[in-house]
Amino acid sequence: MSALRAVALDLMLRTFMNSSEFNEMLNKNWEAIAKLIPGTTAKQCAKRYEELQHAAGGVPPVGDFSSLAAHGRPMTLERSDSGLSRYVRSMLDQNDSAAKSDASKGLNPRSRPTSAKIKGAINCPSASLTKYSNGRGSPSQSSQQANQADSQGPHMVIHVCDEAKNLKQDFTCPRDLLVQEMKYFAEYLSVDAHRWEEVDISVHCDVQIFDWLMRYVKRLSSDAKKEGAPKLEPGNVISILISSDFLKMDSLVEECIDYCHENMSAIVATPCNMNCINDKLITRIAALFNHNEADEIKDRKDKFKSKLFCKKIENLFDPQGSQDSPASAANLYRCGICKKLLTPELRNKLKCLPNRMTIDNEGNISYSHVRDGNWDVNDYLISLRNQVKNWREVYWRIWGSINYLKCSRCQQTFPCVELSQCQYHPEPAQFLNTVDNSATGAIGIYPCCKQRSLRFDPTQQNT
Repeated sequence: MSALRAVALDLMLRTFMNSSEFNEMLNKNWEAIAKLIPGTTAKQCAKRYEELQHAAGGVPPVGDFSSLAAHGRPMTLERSDSGLSRYVRSMLDQNDSAAKSDASKGLNPRSRPTSAKIKGAINCPSASLTKYSNGRGSPSQSSQQANQADSQGPHMVIHVCDEAKNLKQDFTCPRDLLVQEMKYFAEYLSVDAHRWEEVDISVHCDVQIFDWLMRYVKRLSSDAKKEGAPKLEPGNVISILISSDFLKMDSLVEECIDYCHENMSAIVATPCNMNCINDKLITRIAALFNHNEADEIKDRKDKFKSKLFCKKIENLFDPQGSQDSPASAANLYRCGICKKLLTPELRNKLKCLPNRMTIDNEGNISYSHVRDGNWDVNDYLISLRNQVKNWREVYWRIWGSINYLKCSRCQQTFPCVELSQCQYHPEPAQFLNTVDNSATGAIGIYPCCKQRSLRFDPTQQNT
């Protein structure tokens, strides 16, 4: 540094040291000061300022440079209200205003962000919202984008990273509209302007899917009305459902769920990954299907059908009941004697073995079933799944075990699972006397199956 430049720097720095406003500043803008003396750097200015302060034993009071002169330093001849002082202060004020403006626009390269990243599921977007600790904006936003504002607030920039396609794209959206439609960002983009200026939004998602989401967010704008709102399709609805659920777009999630209900066969025929749908969404989708509609879904690869029937099985064991079943399996158990599956409602309607039969005070026949303490319903479901190979068959087996009908032929109550097992004899038993072949015998035989039958059989064990 030349001697003339060093003298000019000292003169300027001592002018600053004579300013109480400058001394009270916590973060001094040395870059702006260095621009006042061409050929100097911000580091040189800061270092020389510290040397002058050390030589003076601290910052002197305004207008008092005696301490500097006492240490052999050239004393400035400029007063605090001199032309140089006013010029320097005006330059600092301009630079400080520009720095603040740049900060709000995200142009401060010295900002050191501390990130909080939230990652979603497979093919699900993840958002990285970065808060700048110095209160200044994201360094990636341009001044033009940051100053844009309309009736819905200033425009926010969303950086979308598509790692699968190695693409990056920026989207803009008014802050109020973004918070209204994508409630995920509401916590970070609060009404407090000082807070949303500190946030840099980065979303890891498929670029095409996020472009669809942004068009949905802006669907009510004048430009979007001309083009029309984006439409759901079997090939994109699952990705949009997962993304909208992550971003808390409640209205869009509801639309996607309704679309899945109406077009599930077409959706499972596409190469979409249904394993990304979380349990909460599966529950909501399953609630729209009754078991007949779920059974009619054409799902050759079983992408989603078993998931639906798993939810239907859960509903069967709900104590509050299920919309698909008059009876509940909440208290399902197995009789240790006859090995039948029973519910409290069925135990007095289904027969047990003859040795468990009793006659009550009114002369009615009743059966006393015994609960099998070693039987576990979870183990039963797993073994049944291994036996029948899919959850659809498990559901119908359980449903048929807890619901019952009354046979119009034999007048017996039976569980629906035994629908094809009625022991009906098409012809009455023939009671022939073995002596004179008259119909006076006590024991008869059914012609169809040769089963023996008693003429007087109050237990009705052979009918």
